[in-house]
Amino acid sequence: MCQCNGFYPVQYFVQRPLNRFIRMKGPQKPHVVLVPFAALGHSIPFLDLARLLALHGAAVSYITTPANASRLEGAMAEAQSAGLDISAIVLPTPAVEGLPEGRESMDVIPPELIGLLVNFAEKLADPFERWLHQQLQQDQEEQQETSRCPPVCIISDIMMLWTLQIGEKYGIPRVLFNTLGAYATTLLYSVSASISQNALQKEGDSVVLSMNLPSPLRLHKSEIAANFFEPDMSNHLQHLLVRCLQSLSHGWGMLINTFEDLEPHHLSHFRSLTGKPIWSIGPVLPPSFTGKAGRGKMADISEDELVPWLDSQRPRSVVYVSFGSHAFLSERQTVALARGLEASGQPFVWAIKVTPKLEPSTADSAADGIQSHFPDGFEERMKNKGLGLIIWGWAPQLLILSHPSVGAFMTHCGWNSTLESITLGVPLITWPMSGDQNFNSKQVAEQFGIGIQFCQHRDGIPDEKRVKEVVRLVLTEDEGEEMRRRAKKLKEMTSKAVGEGGSSKVNLQAFVREMS
Repeated sequence: MCQCNGFYPVQYFVQRPLNRFIRMKGPQKPHVVLVPFAALGHSIPFLDLARLLALHGAAVSYITTPANASRLEGAMAEAQSAGLDISAIVLPTPAVEGLPEGRESMDVIPPELIGLLVNFAEKLADPFERWLHQQLQQDQEEQQETSRCPPVCIISDIMMLWTLQIGEKYGIPRVLFNTLGAYATTLLYSVSASISQNALQKEGDSVVLSMNLPSPLRLHKSEIAANFFEPDMSNHLQHLLVRCLQSLSHGWGMLINTFEDLEPHHLSHFRSLTGKPIWSIGPVLPPSFTGKAGRGKMADISEDELVPWLDSQRPRSVVYVSFGSHAFLSERQTVALARGLEASGQPFVWAIKVTPKLEPSTADSAADGIQSHFPDGFEERMKNKGLGLIIWGWAPQLLILSHPSVGAFMTHCGWNSTLESITLGVPLITWPMSGDQNFNSKQVAEQFGIGIQFCQHRDGIPDEKRVKEVVRLVLTEDEGEEMRRRAKKLKEMTSKAVGEGGSSKVNLQAFVREMS
């Protein structure tokens, strides 16, 4: 870990931008700086991108904060032991009133504090600029000692809007790393532009999108996040989303976590729309993404407990249930889902997230609160029958999805989870809750043919019979077998894209060359 202190005060900043990109001298590697947003759905693919860039010859500075840095220690140690040139740059933590110290990540705060986390992210601009200025002031002797030239590129999250202005000030190209897919990005871009220009066409329960699309698209209101239909645009997060998506057409270019054969038409359209270089380099996953490979936090279950349970199940008979790191189910939602899973008669692994509390509490008491939401005797019945394994907290998702007993993934349809499922050839049972998830769910069902939706929105209540039906359909019926056939084909396409000579690998190599 690299804790960077002793930043230059503001008055020492360069007052005018450089007139050219900063280029390397001699044999040094291109030095790229990664700036993720503090949410696991963003920071995890950024860390995987850091590994990929380092494997392709770049030196990487990964910008983080103290609480998030502690989560990176294992991954950083592993990367450095593999000879990868990745450093964690820990910025001083800005104070935000109402945001508890050490809680600067979406998975450790209650949903009502997310707006404060956005404020926190915006306040990172000043400490980042001080660090960047320090890097640019290094003389040649210091560069030789560190084996690093000044940064040649800033790769930032779409939420970190200030990286564009700072990059322009210092003459360093800012490249976006888009952690969404091309289809969802295009639709969100159209929705945000339509709202900002008051051009969203509403027809009863439908919305017609036409701005920035090759042809008009009719969507049901339920397929767009509910807060887009609030009577005013005062919501801070909604304002931010509009500005973020509009910023896609600025900057130097974009890396996107998808691949050419998966979304060829959407990628082509978005390239013509932005007029910027767009490198599709996905799926961005750890170099070895099966077996024991993991992403994010330490799993809350041991392999010694998990793997034998999975081994005891029939091939493709298990449904893995997880709704990401930011979705927390209510009592009504938990009860309905539990009853539907039990009625299906199919074995399941259920990773349950406990709503973060600001006051100190033990893990046991938090789990006890959720257990009280279950139908009477549910967990004991499932355990005695060998039908249900419940993981309280973080699950080793790649390990589970890669196991031959797993035949379906019940998911919120976040793009990371969707890509993991595609990469490992597992059909999806979807409950999209917010953001891009509705569009991803629509895409996996209608375009890819590997998914089926059973509920919608963060406050939706699953229908127990519907849960039972979709689980059985995917795991035991002919329609599910057709989904598996299509999922297997997508898995082969994915493997080809990231393999030698594949589109994603070639694009990544081209990007690193461009930075050199």
